[in-house]
Amino acid sequence: MALTDFFKRRRAGRPPQEPQRDTKPYPQLYQLGTGVRVSDRRSLPKLTPRNLRYFAKTPIARRAINSIKNPVAMLDWEVVPLKGVTETPELARQIEVVTNCLAHPNHDDSFRSLVEQVIEDILCGGGAIEQQVGGDPIRPLWLWPVDGLTIQVYPGWTGAPNEARYAQSIGFGTYSGSNQTIDLRNDEIIYIRPNPTTASPFGVGPLEIAFDWVSRFLSVGEYTGNLASNQRPSIVIDLGDVTEEEVQTFRGYWQNEVEGQGRVPIVGFPGAPGDKASRGIGINRLYPEGDDGMYLKYQEFLIRVIATAFDISPQNLSVEADVNRNTAEVSEDRDWDAAIKPMAHLLAEHLTREAIHGLLGFSQLRFRFVGLDREDEQATAKVYETYFRSNLLTPNEQRERLGLPPMEGQWGDMTYADVQVAIAAARGAKVVEDAALEKDGDDGATPAQEPGDDPGNQPGTGRKPGAGRRKGAGNAPQQRARR
Repeated sequence: MALTDFFKRRRAGRPPQEPQRDTKPYPQLYQLGTGVRVSDRRSLPKLTPRNLRYFAKTPIARRAINSIKNPVAMLDWEVVPLKGVTETPELARQIEVVTNCLAHPNHDDSFRSLVEQVIEDILCGGGAIEQQVGGDPIRPLWLWPVDGLTIQVYPGWTGAPNEARYAQSIGFGTYSGSNQTIDLRNDEIIYIRPNPTTASPFGVGPLEIAFDWVSRFLSVGEYTGNLASNQRPSIVIDLGDVTEEEVQTFRGYWQNEVEGQGRVPIVGFPGAPGDKASRGIGINRLYPEGDDGMYLKYQEFLIRVIATAFDISPQNLSVEADVNRNTAEVSEDRDWDAAIKPMAHLLAEHLTREAIHGLLGFSQLRFRFVGLDREDEQATAKVYETYFRSNLLTPNEQRERLGLPPMEGQWGDMTYADVQVAIAAARGAKVVEDAALEKDGDDGATPAQEPGDDPGNQPGTGRKPGAGRRKGAGNAPQQRARR
């Protein structure tokens, strides 16, 4: 392998230090027994794009898509240096350029509208953004959302920069490739694959995963709608072994005396001689009635499966059985971690790698969403309390992490042990130096009353007992207090 690897590195158009892979990409695209790729230089289309677009307009699928798309689109974002990179004037200029480009991606879209369209396509099966470089140094990058379901992939792409990797098919295209296509290089489009695999050049979106279940939900919904709109009897009355004349007589009685009258039908029919089982009227039910007839439990089951495909909880799709405050909060946090954060990270990584690093060449910057790591305030407070009691952080250090200004005075820079030492010292001294507590303009410390002193006027002070002392001064630290 060493000799063959040497010649691989010397192939025309391949950098000397870049090796060539020995395995075949997407091996399932080869015909069995021939070793010939089904589509070596023919672009492969995305299957069932029209059905996916139709399903995305149905209420349950639309609610699932919006529960992921809207929270991500509402997030703030920023362009910052990579971790460990110190910001310089040149990086500050690059940050300003990239921020301006992303805030105004094209003449029609804002960053939010761009993100909303791309995320919806990702959830359907694949998202795409066309990127081009213009001549304006302040706004060199232009971005346009592209219908990701019209993007076809050349599975035989060799990695050459001037070779087409993607193709956009007009009208969704066909497998034979007879429709008009537009070839696109790898640096001309950002193609985002959800749930990528090594078996296919396409990703698998949540709506594709739930494809069969959405179809079943639409079918049962149509059936129950027809059932509710066109009410028909659910039972058939069996009169037993009677003649046609007796059937007509009973039908006339039922229509004239029972239907619409609110009366209880009372009838009697003679049975066969000696056969008690043949006496009376028999009722045969054709299909269930009420909730069972509407298949509501089955519809709820389908909704739960669809929610699972989108990595969200069923309560997001209006299934609220057995939901209380505690379970709702847990489900909301789980949805944020399992669906919203991964989608935001997926979009941020592609913008960083393809647009900022790849096309603009700003290799020391990255794009990120702000506010993804939501905190539980109660849990965070307990963590900070543990840090403080363990003498790991001072109050001012904690306030700095929270983005708050430092405390006034020396207490903010003291550890928990320092505070306890100060409190213990104040208890022993029993002295408070506080000019605000002094009366008659007297300054200085006021000694605490010793045991055995006269409870009347204190000698040499001319003040009543406790004058100039704060109530509970024995528990206050020995320092000048702030008002």
